[in-house]
Amino acid sequence: MMNALKHKTFIGISTDELIKNGYQPSVQIVPAWFGLRTNLECVPEVCEIEITGKSQFKLFINGESVLSGPCRSAREIAYYDTFDIAPWLKAGENRITVQVFSYPEIPSHTNGENGPHYCFGDSDGPAISVNGKLGDYELDDPANWHVWLDKGQHFNNYNIFMLGSNESVNGALALENPFFCPEWSESATLPATVVQPSSYDFFGARQGKIFQPRPIKLLYREAKNFDAWQTRTFAPNTKESFVLDAGELTTAYFRIGLQGGIGSKVQIMYAESYFKKDENGMSYKAIRDDATGFIEGICDEYIVGGDTVYEPFLFRTFRFVQISVETGTEPLTILPQAYIETAYPLGNSKKPHFYDPKKEKLYDVAFRTLQLCAHDTYEDCPYYEQLMYACDSRLEMLFTYAATDDLTLPRHAIRLFGSSMQKNGLTQSRFPSREEQTIPAFALYFILMLEDYVNQSGDTEFVRTYIPTAERIVETFLSKRTESGMLAPQGYWDYFDWTIDWSKRFFACTPSAALDGESALQNLFFVYAMQSLCRLLPLFNRKDLAAAYSAECEKLLQLVEERCWDNEKTLYREGAFTDEYSQHTQIYAVLTGLADDERAKAIMEKVLTDKSLVQCSFMQRYYLFRALEKAGMYDRTEELWQTWQDFIDLHCTTFPETPYSPRSDCHGWSALPLTEFANG
Repeated sequence: MMNALKHKTFIGISTDELIKNGYQPSVQIVPAWFGLRTNLECVPEVCEIEITGKSQFKLFINGESVLSGPCRSAREIAYYDTFDIAPWLKAGENRITVQVFSYPEIPSHTNGENGPHYCFGDSDGPAISVNGKLGDYELDDPANWHVWLDKGQHFNNYNIFMLGSNESVNGALALENPFFCPEWSESATLPATVVQPSSYDFFGARQGKIFQPRPIKLLYREAKNFDAWQTRTFAPNTKESFVLDAGELTTAYFRIGLQGGIGSKVQIMYAESYFKKDENGMSYKAIRDDATGFIEGICDEYIVGGDTVYEPFLFRTFRFVQISVETGTEPLTILPQAYIETAYPLGNSKKPHFYDPKKEKLYDVAFRTLQLCAHDTYEDCPYYEQLMYACDSRLEMLFTYAATDDLTLPRHAIRLFGSSMQKNGLTQSRFPSREEQTIPAFALYFILMLEDYVNQSGDTEFVRTYIPTAERIVETFLSKRTESGMLAPQGYWDYFDWTIDWSKRFFACTPSAALDGESALQNLFFVYAMQSLCRLLPLFNRKDLAAAYSAECEKLLQLVEERCWDNEKTLYREGAFTDEYSQHTQIYAVLTGLADDERAKAIMEKVLTDKSLVQCSFMQRYYLFRALEKAGMYDRTEELWQTWQDFIDLHCTTFPETPYSPRSDCHGWSALPLTEFANG
């Protein structure tokens, strides 16, 4: 293992050089290549390097992309990967290149120059940090690196709800990887220089990012092929398109070989599903592989500048890929290439034995769903935001515990959310994220994560650091009350679930009582999280605080009982001043113990049968199952699996975001079979 203390500098391009070449890194995305070549008499058995980059990088060894990074982190952290490049080295000349994109620290919403929302910007431009030795070259010496700015790479748009960035590449101008070319022109390079001399100075003042080793496993990379992709030649001055089917949804680096056809335009569209049109002309998803429909989705565009293999900078999410070709005056030949599937290596080590093939299918599709929502962090969905939201992640962590032996990714999630505390006393709803967002209830999911982790691992020392964070969240909620003594809304978006009824209210996805100022659901969910913390606190010598918080729980439960119980309907209203009723409030009345024994059974019977109640979407079904379990009615969950089966019947290979009109066909919170079928 190398001495990581050497790993203290970033090599980049001076601001003066960037400005001279027409780039303003504070407001623009800057694409660059860093290159080094050397001769080796023989290939070493092991050649480990440590590497990271700002803002994102992709490492190529002799023209082959082998690693992407860095691992997602808090703004001040630079995680570096330790990676053995020996398998790609050869005797003779070796070429090492690093493709780097720097994103502006202050994003622009008008021109799309902002980069992925999960990636913090770096306004000093593209940079790499590499430690190790290759032949006679010390890799941390800027004198050994050449740098090119890439004028042919552009991103048309980065939007949080349409992540894909629409990469646009002009092959005639793009470098594409200088080492694909037989000649490497050093005359076009810029000088590399140290742009961050040290993480800390002698007096402990931080100068830049703090270097830390990658805290999770490297993502797996597996080459896979489209079954029906064959070499195709397109005549001059023609327009044609064709669709490739991967057979299942995947997250992968798509690749396409291009030969001849200089000036041709190639559009690559990635889709989770075929679409149909309804009577109003709106697109919808039916049978996912029904080829009588049409493809729509995120696109990359490439203008052919010569023979090459094109691979987008970021991985894409797709089952179907539509290739549209518009040739110029030359014929273009497209050569099939394997795509490189990538995700976090969860390992399905706890899959039970199944006697029911239908349940096994549900389990397998659920695991695929979880797998594709796990990369450098958990993600809500891989096709759109790719952001780690707390409510999604708490469920994904539970699914991980049920299906695998992995604790690393859950620890990483806790570590990141624990570092996201805001001045308002609440952790961010999603993190890492270049834009702060507060959804109050999502801070409570962070508390639930802590107890889940201790229950699974027994590791209280890891959690100890985050107990003060949990306490601050609780105190923030307790500090804001209505005149009745119930907790008042915190004054942010009070999202709770993607229900049909709540979504109609200006996309609010929150009970009406939360908008009026006093919500039974919000108070009950707070109690549910605080009860979790009260079970943890005695492990950290905080028995008195646990007793005080337990007393607060009892007071809030009594207030909900007095103000929200409806004797006529024998249900809990959403608030004292509303006649809205939901499955959600009944569920948390049972989970908190406010309703128990026969009342709990009677309430849960209505939850299952009364369709006038606001219905849970997928994200709250786990809690519905827990309430049925607590009420002694878990056998009734059998009737609830039809919703998941319906998506199997529609040929989904992962489970979608919602039970109705799903935006995303792969959403981690929908992988519920992993916990419920854990014992087969």
